[in-house]
Amino acid sequence: MYRWVLIIWALLCFPFVNAEAQNISNEGTDFWAVFPTHDPSRNNNGTVNLANVRIYITTKTSSEVTVTCGSFNSGPVNIPGNTAVWVDVPRADSYIIVGDANSIIANKGIHVQVTPGRDKVAVFEHIYAGARSAASLILPREALGREYYSMNYIQDVSNGEVNRNFLVLVAADANTTLIVHKKDGSSFKVDFANAGDVYEYAPPNQEDLTGMYVEVDKTSPDNCNKRFAAYSGSTSLKIACNGSRDPLFQQLYPTGSWGKSYGVVPFINRRHIIRILAQEDNTTVQFEGNVIPLNKGDFYTSGELTNSALVTADKRISVAQYSLTQACSSAGGTEIFGDPEMVLLNPIEFNVKSTTLFSSDKERITERYINVLIKTSATSTFKIDGTPVNTMWTPVPSNPEYSFTQIQINAASSYLTANEGFNAIAYGFGDHESYAYSAGTNLAATTYFLVTNKITQRDAQNACVGQESDFKIILPYLVAKITWKLDDGPEEPGSLDHVIIPAADGTLTYEYKFGRSETFTELRSHRITIKIELPNDGTGCLSGEAEFSYTFDVYPLPTVDFQFPNENCADTEIQFTDAGLSNIPGKPLNKWLWDFGDGTFSTEQNPKHIFSASGPFVVKLSVGLDEGCMSDVMPKTITIGPKITTGFAADLVGCINKPHTFEDKSIVEAGATIVKWHWDFGDNTPIPTDQTLSVVQHTYTSLGKFKVTLVTESATGCVSLLYSKEITITALPIPKFTLPKICSSDNIAEFKNLSVDGDGTTASLASYLWDFGDLGSVGNASNAVDGTHKYNQPGLYTVKLTVTNANGCSDFITSDFTVNGPDVEAKFDVVNKDNLCSNKKVEIINTSTVHSVGTVIKLRIYFDAVNKPGEFIEDDDPVLNESYEHTYPAMITADPKPFTIKMVAYSGESCSNTYPQVILLNPSPIISFNNIPAVCINVGKIQLTQASETLGIAGDSKYTGLGITEDGWFDPSVAGVGRHDITYTFTAHNGGCEESLTKPIVVDPIPIVTLPSDLYILEGGEKQIDVSVSSSGNTYEWSPSEGISRNNVLSPTFFATSDRVYTLTVTTATGCSTSERVFVHVIKSIEPTNAFSPNGDGVNDVWVIKYIETYVAATVDIFNRYGEKVFFSQGYSIPFDGNYQGIQLPVGTYYYIINPKNGKKTITGSLTLIR
Repeated sequence: MYRWVLIIWALLCFPFVNAEAQNISNEGTDFWAVFPTHDPSRNNNGTVNLANVRIYITTKTSSEVTVTCGSFNSGPVNIPGNTAVWVDVPRADSYIIVGDANSIIANKGIHVQVTPGRDKVAVFEHIYAGARSAASLILPREALGREYYSMNYIQDVSNGEVNRNFLVLVAADANTTLIVHKKDGSSFKVDFANAGDVYEYAPPNQEDLTGMYVEVDKTSPDNCNKRFAAYSGSTSLKIACNGSRDPLFQQLYPTGSWGKSYGVVPFINRRHIIRILAQEDNTTVQFEGNVIPLNKGDFYTSGELTNSALVTADKRISVAQYSLTQACSSAGGTEIFGDPEMVLLNPIEFNVKSTTLFSSDKERITERYINVLIKTSATSTFKIDGTPVNTMWTPVPSNPEYSFTQIQINAASSYLTANEGFNAIAYGFGDHESYAYSAGTNLAATTYFLVTNKITQRDAQNACVGQESDFKIILPYLVAKITWKLDDGPEEPGSLDHVIIPAADGTLTYEYKFGRSETFTELRSHRITIKIELPNDGTGCLSGEAEFSYTFDVYPLPTVDFQFPNENCADTEIQFTDAGLSNIPGKPLNKWLWDFGDGTFSTEQNPKHIFSASGPFVVKLSVGLDEGCMSDVMPKTITIGPKITTGFAADLVGCINKPHTFEDKSIVEAGATIVKWHWDFGDNTPIPTDQTLSVVQHTYTSLGKFKVTLVTESATGCVSLLYSKEITITALPIPKFTLPKICSSDNIAEFKNLSVDGDGTTASLASYLWDFGDLGSVGNASNAVDGTHKYNQPGLYTVKLTVTNANGCSDFITSDFTVNGPDVEAKFDVVNKDNLCSNKKVEIINTSTVHSVGTVIKLRIYFDAVNKPGEFIEDDDPVLNESYEHTYPAMITADPKPFTIKMVAYSGESCSNTYPQVILLNPSPIISFNNIPAVCINVGKIQLTQASETLGIAGDSKYTGLGITEDGWFDPSVAGVGRHDITYTFTAHNGGCEESLTKPIVVDPIPIVTLPSDLYILEGGEKQIDVSVSSSGNTYEWSPSEGISRNNVLSPTFFATSDRVYTLTVTTATGCSTSERVFVHVIKSIEPTNAFSPNGDGVNDVWVIKYIETYVAATVDIFNRYGEKVFFSQGYSIPFDGNYQGIQLPVGTYYYIINPKNGKKTITGSLTLIR
């Protein structure tokens, strides 16, 4: 070990400078908590659920505590490392009933004390019962202050509840006087006689106490060093909507521990509200793009939020975060598990690097989470119980330098660590349940004790074994006298020399040193007692004495060690692995300093390093930890193998699809040889599998710039740095030329050069080379742009053109070329030669050939060589058996007509042959077809006469189409309504020439008439008939015309006097008509007779009612003179015969009532029955 260089090493590389007041963590040995008034929940049956209080204690190593309150004493409680142990404090000893509010309650504080000599602990409090839950981080005595501001929320009213904000004060020292400043400007004093006395302030109404503040009474001579704890919240309330409520409860941070920057992380999947509180006038806050001015005690409350954000201010502020009532707490504003909760956030500047927290499942908590905010660069170092988290980190939108994550957990106790400081809160949700609290914090302090390591010049709250230590105390005031006492040693006077140090809040603090050093040889705790005399410093605190007692530990030095590979190469990344130990349980190493011996350093735990040269290097490492000690420096020698300097030579410009050569030019230091070459040609082609080639060729198949790289490898496995060059691959020229069509008798063959470069232009083409394939002939090769050559013999030749561009890239093309023989023969066949019609195309088939070598290169065809010798068609690329068609003009006579067809075939410009042939063209029929008039579907079959042949050619004709019958007539009923095509075809007897034309015929529908078959009219009355027709624009005719209002309308009124049949004829606009009939019945008036004689003589045996048979629904009632009904009939199919129930009725007068049931009046009268 190089212990003698440690002090220089530490000063150079770990320059710890205390520029401002020290931060105190939430770990300690002495804590005060309270159990404030709350509104209990009630079951559906009215049962009250009284809350309980549970104290959770954790430690990073192991410890022992005692919890007391009133008459309760837990006795010693063992606290294993990184485990949450709880103590239930009886409600009767700890709970503040509402009647005790606004008065001093003796011995009501919950006191947690660490057994002397045992390690510090962290304390949390959880209040729970039924549908109630609240939790808070509890601060140690050294983190308590002398001034607090209350943080609460808008108080609502619920029947049967206390419905109050509260502020609870707990004395940490006896004989403490506090001043409570109310928001209306008034104030009052609270005098505590003993530590643990409690005062709960509750307003007389639903006042929001946020901004109310409390401070020690500085006019009291003993108060300047007195501390107290403060808690605020609500007995219960709702936030943002109705439905449920929960208490709020948090321990307040002293104003010295407020900050200027806060990170707000949303509760997972939920909305939240924040409140920002100022302690000074003219405070400017920036939040979400808003600038918010605040004065002392003023606060700002946000709307409902779902996003993360940073809150910053130019002066210190306090920030609280609130969850909402369950009915509206989801991110979308709907219901999700949870209820109102308040958590005081810690400033970013007071973050922690490690903490142990608890996550309770009381009461009915089903979801537990941790929100973490940390610098984005340090997210990978954050761990829970030594394991990196697998949740996603999200940058804060307003400042991506910070990121947050939301972690669901199941363990009751979790140990959080990171290489950088972080802020965290723990929270839980259940059905109408919630809690939230800070997971750990550092807090500003203006009175604190430090141990200075004289080797590292590092201040800490501990000493290091075997290393000389100095001692100092920082105070917020000057002293008149100071004495020091280490353990059980004598009390020694101290020097009044001091250093002025600015505190976190901008005030001044004063540093006093013990004046002597101590080197500890044992790992144990020590106690130092410091007594001071206070002068009157003009702040209101009078002079007096104060005593401070601090416990500090002697920590072991870390063990330093590290590893690296045995075989190492220059220019190659080498992994260095820390193997050191902190030697302090629960406190891992978090500081490393590497010196690689080549002028470079690293503070990573396990760095990777590249040595740019060969040879031996001495690598040194020193390790340490926050709140711990620095190790000695450990040196180790590492040997770096010979260095390889890689290079290669190659043309910087190459050609596509052509091999490109690369030649290795690498060199290696003595002691090594290059055995492998790793080429990468930059075009995504497979890396060569044969890595032993120092010279390689590669063919590029695409254009562009390519980065070619080479890495070489020695026989010992060392590889070089990558060497690269950019190669530009250019396009090849594109050779192209035309082939002439010649015969051996022609003078020369001309080849037109159509070549271009890869860019489509000819400007960069440099040279040409022709090879005409005529070996041994004169001029077989040429460098001209266009090629010319005289071929003397017919045959097949191969012509080649090579083109080179300005980049030196060349390409060639070959084409087979035939010199045709002179013996060409023209010939063709006429298709269907014996039946040619003037209205059809005449088709001929080419059968021309060259008898020796080659093909016909051109045809010229004259279809009327005699009459039109100057008209022809020409084919420059004829094919054997190719067909050609021609249409002759229409003939105006009935006689056939001859035409001469002539074909000329060419095998070259100088080689041709002619072939004529005469054809006979038959005349085709000429048809006239007039329009066919429309017909009605019911007209019957008609004969079509509209078409005829007009040239006078003998032949046969016929009509075809839908509706044409076998005898050639048209039947509309078969064709149906609509438009139909009728085709007329005429076939000539001479040659079978045929012609046809098509015309349409329209079949119109007849109207569909709907009317009743019978119509009934009362005699002397009238009635309109209801008729409907399927078409419009019709004409109408009724016959006969007598007895109707009009005979030319669709629905006339009938007033006939006798029964009669009427006929309606409907005719459409197209002339199609149809007829329907209706029987009009005239109903006569009923004429009853006034007597009848039912004596069986066959004359007047029944009562006759004339015309009643036309009243089918009529009713007939007959009564005797006593009003008794003797006859009833519906209709009158069985007449009255003078009998009633089979017995003859007596002679006399009877009375009748006849109801026609058709709108006519009832007919009444008397009837005489005669026997």
